Amino acid sequence: MKKITSLLVVLLFLFLTISFGQRTITIRYGVWMSEQINGIKAQISAFEKKYPNIKVKLEHVPWEEYWTKLQTMMAGGDCWDVFTMDTGFYLKDYVLRRAVVDITPFIEKEKLDLSVYPAGVLKLHNVDGRYYSLPRDYDTIGLFYNKKAFDEAKLKYPDNNWTWEDLKKAAEKLTKKDAKGTILRYGITVDGGPLSVSQAFLFPLILSLGGNLVDKDGKVLFDSPQVKEALSFAKELTEKGLAPKPGVTSGDLFIAGKSAMNFSGSWMLGYYSESIKSFNFGVAMIPKSKLGKRANISDSLGNVIWSKTKNLDAAWTFVKWMASKEAAEILGKSGTVIPAYKGTDTLWVQSFKKFGKEKDAQVFIESVKFTNPWPQTIGASEWFDRWETYYIVEMISGRLGIEEGLRRATEEINDIISKASSQ
Repeated sequence: MKKITSLLVVLLFLFLTISFGQRTITIRYGVWMSEQINGIKAQISAFEKKYPNIKVKLEHVPWEEYWTKLQTMMAGGDCWDVFTMDTGFYLKDYVLRRAVVDITPFIEKEKLDLSVYPAGVLKLHNVDGRYYSLPRDYDTIGLFYNKKAFDEAKLKYPDNNWTWEDLKKAAEKLTKKDAKGTILRYGITVDGGPLSVSQAFLFPLILSLGGNLVDKDGKVLFDSPQVKEALSFAKELTEKGLAPKPGVTSGDLFIAGKSAMNFSGSWMLGYYSESIKSFNFGVAMIPKSKLGKRANISDSLGNVIWSKTKNLDAAWTFVKWMASKEAAEILGKSGTVIPAYKGTDTLWVQSFKKFGKEKDAQVFIESVKFTNPWPQTIGASEWFDRWETYYIVEMISGRLGIEEGLRRATEEINDIISKASSQ
């Protein structure tokens, strides 16, 4: 009897030791994606069930405030343990500041299979041969078109043989004016507005013309003949009234039925499917250039670990799981963005079955074979707004000559990159 009692005491001691040894760790997770909050919460719930000793405190800050908030927290030494990173725009800057953890040793130690992510997307999470995040999602660009407008103009819908010249000819026929010459419907918009948008229009056009955006030294190549041709094309469409002038419109013209064709990303398919009631729309691939080349562009989000976190192991466990198949399946079913994990993109496509838009969703998946990674550079957080809201706008509007504008833009941007690189 005494032996049994002694054994029970030992077992109880071991149980209590193990139980108290597994203390609960809470990590803070910062995100900006308002439209994805429910999906993110579902991911966190699934993670906490699998890892009950790690709790995740979700902290949502809108994009407009996110990066300022992040820098303020880092400066104060009190930051999120894990936070979402736009790898195309900002990863290189945060790596340069040594603000995020190099997770390459973790990947190598656990022998993670990185082939489950699209190769072009995976590159965005790598800086100088080292990984700082794993792909969470990716996006591609497509051509949304108003079927009602095409039917009225008795035009065939866009197909995979379309060129940029075909696009211009269609835009001429689809632009609609009243008796006074007031434009009632534009032939073409980008993100529901003017053509002064890099990701959804200009960059894919430049790449399809055989141009490059960044050289091997990380400097921009915005003064090339291909960039000049792309800007001239955008200016021509705008001057002819086929596209809206920068700054003279507000709101999304495509949703309002005031645009016949609209370049935008995969992230808009859900919003358009839910919001557009007055007409049916379809999605086609980006046109080919006169060279017969089709080019798309992708950005990708990942989760990074703050370099000064006190919960490194728990943070890595969370980051690794958020890039797993299980987490990707939750994200795919939400229908918000395309998950990066191989095979889970089909769940994203299936989520549009309720709208009858599975074929349109599939266009974005098939476009990944033509995609190029976002042109990462040092200092992008400083130069990109200047490029897009000043230089492109001024050149398309005709207030700044294209050759002069591209020369000045390239010089100014590369100066910003050089200064940021030397800090």
